[in-house]
Amino acid sequence: MSRVLTRTAELAVAAGVLVGIITLTATGVAGLAVRDAAETFNDLPVPALSALPTRSEIFTANGSLIAYYYPDDIDRLPVRYSQIAPSMRNAIVAIEDYRYYHHGALDVQGTLRAIVSDLAGGQVQGGSTLAQQYVKNALLLTAVTTAQQRAAVADDLPRKIRELRIAASVEHKMTADELLAAYLNAVYFENGAYGVQVAAERYFGTAASGLSLAQSALLAGMVQNPTAYDPLTHPSAALQRRDVVLARMAKLRYVTRKTAAAAERTPLGLRFSAPPLQQGCASAIPAMAAWFCDYALAEMRTNPAYRTAWRTLNTIGGLKIYTTMNSQDQAAAQYAVNYMVPPPPSGYNPGQNAAAEVLIQPGTGRIRAVAVDRPYGTQPGQDSIDYAADTAQNGGAGVQTGSSSKLFTLITALKQGLPFGFRQSVTSPADVGPYKNCAGQSVGTFRVVNDEGAGLGTYTLYTGTAQSINVFFAKLEQRVGLCNVVRTAVSMGVHRADGASLLAGVGRPGTPGYQPPADDVPSFTLGSVNVSPVTMAAAYATVAADGVYCHPVAINAIIATGGRFLPVAEPGCHRVMSRSVAAAATYILRGVLTTGTASGDGVQRNGVLIPQAGKTGTANSFDFAAFAGYTPKLVGYVSMFNPAAPVAHPMVGAAACFRSAGGGTDCPGSVFGADAGQIWQLTFTAAFLGNPIGQFTAVSPFSAYFRAGSGIPPATTSSGR
Repeated sequence: MSRVLTRTAELAVAAGVLVGIITLTATGVAGLAVRDAAETFNDLPVPALSALPTRSEIFTANGSLIAYYYPDDIDRLPVRYSQIAPSMRNAIVAIEDYRYYHHGALDVQGTLRAIVSDLAGGQVQGGSTLAQQYVKNALLLTAVTTAQQRAAVADDLPRKIRELRIAASVEHKMTADELLAAYLNAVYFENGAYGVQVAAERYFGTAASGLSLAQSALLAGMVQNPTAYDPLTHPSAALQRRDVVLARMAKLRYVTRKTAAAAERTPLGLRFSAPPLQQGCASAIPAMAAWFCDYALAEMRTNPAYRTAWRTLNTIGGLKIYTTMNSQDQAAAQYAVNYMVPPPPSGYNPGQNAAAEVLIQPGTGRIRAVAVDRPYGTQPGQDSIDYAADTAQNGGAGVQTGSSSKLFTLITALKQGLPFGFRQSVTSPADVGPYKNCAGQSVGTFRVVNDEGAGLGTYTLYTGTAQSINVFFAKLEQRVGLCNVVRTAVSMGVHRADGASLLAGVGRPGTPGYQPPADDVPSFTLGSVNVSPVTMAAAYATVAADGVYCHPVAINAIIATGGRFLPVAEPGCHRVMSRSVAAAATYILRGVLTTGTASGDGVQRNGVLIPQAGKTGTANSFDFAAFAGYTPKLVGYVSMFNPAAPVAHPMVGAAACFRSAGGGTDCPGSVFGADAGQIWQLTFTAAFLGNPIGQFTAVSPFSAYFRAGSGIPPATTSSGR
């Protein structure tokens, strides 16, 4: 308290002296301007200077750093007084304000000398204390408009008096040590380095606490003129200035002359490192995390739940953003998509096709991995379109899902009580219909062909799903109701990649690009609507979570400066189907990986197939592929397609090549869901599947779903279960 009273009194005396001087010279124009500034001294607003722009940090779920994010391209990371090397603290006081601990916000002696010179017609002088310099730097860092930036550096007395007013307020709220740390955290050290911590990292590869005497003197010397004393462009000038600081420190007895002399003999010793500042994730560490990083930031930008966090991120920053990314899962997914569909140019991928994969933890909505087979960025050979995400989240136009959308017809049938042994006889090709939309209107028929070509046969609900029989599902969709199937998909979080509801059309009928509501599209069960992989992964996670849908989330927590938690999006987990329906769906989908269309894509641990289920997705024209697969604790969805033509998906002929799991080039001339299943298999072989992996919920042997038998042909009954 005595320190505050003393400095308040000192300020009052100094202000009186200033006013006296100003009054004597008030006859001139300049005097009038100064007088006006002095008269409003006590009325000047005191802006909050504690919220200076600070870089934010993005982490994995377990706290490993992914990337930095810089508000307004300002790289600044504040540290406490105790985290700054004593030599750095002493060096800056010695060279910039050696009387710092003996005066208040105003150094009367220095300021009077400067003002007398100014009023006599000389240049505007210095005389600024560290407190005033801090204010100047802080005002510059917080300036939003050009006018504010000019006012912060204007060479006039009104600016100095304004700085003095704010400095007085700031100084009364901080101890001398706190203010010194604040100053060192705000000052500019050239080459994009704001604050002593970033400067230490950038020039010497160390922390502010690890700066040596010579390093401290070099940085302290730069403050007066960062450009002129830049050690990168003017090393000789920087060395001379450093030695001036060392001599000053010796004179003030911060160090002995012998110690200063030894430091003067030290070379520059720069270890300069300036990572590019990015407002995205181009410099993600490691690079395989870039796509997840981009997705998380896109979520913050587009989701209203992050409105406060997004505004803070781009103004004052200082956030610690903890994502849901699991490093092991992300590495597994990124390796798998890059291995099988290498980014072009590649002989394994002459068609320049793309692959994207999303991993989600069922029951929580937490996205564990987002992988795209392209280097992330905007440079040649890179891509910034996240093919795993919705359009608004930096995604593309989405991609058709093929037979993986048969899940929604299967779930609807199980909801209506159809048993595993429910049978249908089908003929391929066939005209199936009529269908009715949700308004009860007829939407006609459509011609369906099985992937196997022409033929006929009888299939159960189990075998029709495991073998992915198109005509079987077209007829099943007609039986359970197209509207009901679409509503099931909506309840499981499915929407168009552009964010529109499946139950709403896109555009106006008769105009280019018009897309009718999904309940007007009989081929919906065959995956004819463009959907993002993250949406499909969340839908399959609903089944893996025993019928509980969770909206996918990419961020666990966001912590602001001071430890305050900011709002984040909640998964909103809720039940959309009974546990018995989900268990019945898993019972059938397990057959896809044992006797069905993906029987070669099973995942083993220690030579034994683990609990797993899935569904292939193959286009009618075999020009794109998808696969959804899950274990009790992890879900993955893969899409293979050609991004150059999101409507045609020309993965045919020589353009359908990829690298097979065995390592050779596979050019089948067309692609199947099982091909995408190999990416899933490779991913889940290395991903973290839980410890223990767990078991699926079993269907009771007394369940009504068994009333027509298991649905499994006798020859495969044992393996199917």
